[in-house]
Amino acid sequence: MNPIADELTARKAVWRALSDLYLDTDYRSFARAAARELARSNYPMDQLRTILFDEVHPALSANLCATAGVWDGFDQSWLAERILRNRCRPRWLRARGRCGRRYAHHLWRLLAPRIVAARLSMDGRAGR
Repeated sequence: MNPIADELTARKAVWRALSDLYLDTDYRSFARAAARELARSNYPMDQLRTILFDEVHPALSANLCATAGVWDGFDQSWLAERILRNRCRPRWLRARGRCGRRYAHHLWRLLAPRIVAARLSMDGRAGR
């Protein structure tokens, strides 16, 4: 087993689920599936929030501002490359999301209770 590859695989599943919420479509149709995918991950709630705010949102928030944004799904290789490149930059240089972080806060308020509920129904892992 390669722990780095395993971590990247797990992270990519979370990135993929969250990326659907940044498409130029109604995000609500993806919220339930995203919450289920996040609940299946082994990441604690605070880490999932960090992934949303510090990795996915800075990489994809510009799509929210685009006149005609991506609506049919982000290329996952492109997404991973963009997030990993951004993570290598000093924290003060990382893009925080051109359209502001309100959207990320809104998503987290929507997702967090759904993740907790899904984990409770799966196996009682909600407290993580």
